[in-house]
Amino acid sequence: MKILIISEFFPTGKDLKFSGGVEARTFFLAKNLAKRHKVCVLTSRISGSLKKETIFNFVVFRVGPERKYIPTVGNILGRIRFAKAAIDFGKSQDVDLVDGSNFITHFVAKKISQAKKISTVAWYPDVWIGSWIKNAGIFGIFGEILERINLIMGFDAYIAISTQTAKKLKQHVKGKITVIPCGVDQKEFAKSAKKFANPTIICISRLAKYKNLKTLILAFAHLTTKLPNVRLIIIGSGPDYNNLKNLTKALKIDFNVKFLASISRKELVRLIKSSNIFSLPSLVEGFGIATIEACCAGLPYVISDIEAHKEVTKGGQGGFLIDSNEPLLFSKRFYELLTGKSLYSRKSKQAKKLSELYNWQKVAKDTEEIYKKLL
Repeated sequence: MKILIISEFFPTGKDLKFSGGVEARTFFLAKNLAKRHKVCVLTSRISGSLKKETIFNFVVFRVGPERKYIPTVGNILGRIRFAKAAIDFGKSQDVDLVDGSNFITHFVAKKISQAKKISTVAWYPDVWIGSWIKNAGIFGIFGEILERINLIMGFDAYIAISTQTAKKLKQHVKGKITVIPCGVDQKEFAKSAKKFANPTIICISRLAKYKNLKTLILAFAHLTTKLPNVRLIIIGSGPDYNNLKNLTKALKIDFNVKFLASISRKELVRLIKSSNIFSLPSLVEGFGIATIEACCAGLPYVISDIEAHKEVTKGGQGGFLIDSNEPLLFSKRFYELLTGKSLYSRKSKQAKKLSELYNWQKVAKDTEEIYKKLL
């Protein structure tokens, strides 16, 4: 098969600086499918990137004017320019099938498939109908309109990242929906790493309000009153950076908190393995790849008790599910894990076992079966 996968953003080179789950899924899917098929990834151009690049036997095409990586709905003009360039480019490619991975690329994929009279797949990490303004602010109106248009246009197949996403999707479409979760590369986390000298909590997330990192910072501030040498690493970028940074200063814990962004995949894996606990108090989540990757490294987690997290962790295997608005409960679980060797060991083993349920090779195989049926 000749497969075209469209992702609004995609890392350049082999450093693999993923910004989120959409890019991670695109990469690992393309990497595994490229072993048996011709795979192309179509994405936007970011500063310093090549227009065409081969990565792990698949080709990445970057189109449209150069744009800064801004993972917010508010970057409307840049997204319109990318969409137009991507549609024009996609029409010129010799492909059998096209796969879109978010609300912008769903539209692009559909337009390409209509022009070329080929099948199209919509991969859904989440459905935000009715919640766009709440999750993304006033510019969410644009996302709300476009997502509704996409759902009206219809696709030949839908892939939902979780059962929760599938349930939301069923309210708006009549086509067949297949649930295929994301995965983890066990080999990446196979080698052990030396833990940091100080107990460390790590969070990997976009810095946006719906990720609710304020709860994490407040919980961490409380934890420092009991464990002064504890550290927090927050990896990610986004519009809420300044607010979160200022909050750590106001709480006088900025010395204990490190913000990182745009780091290589190799460094990201090292930081996870060197930490002790993973935490993510998000209000909205489609799956939570970072949680499963942390589990693969043997890290117990303390995350929000939203439905997606309950599903992915099988009800909390390997960690704790906490009300996202209860920072004191987050702090309590942090303390229990960092001071209770028996509890930590038990949760760590459960976390590793949980991660074994998720595999990128299986994800690629299951996705491949959907593609074959469409052809």
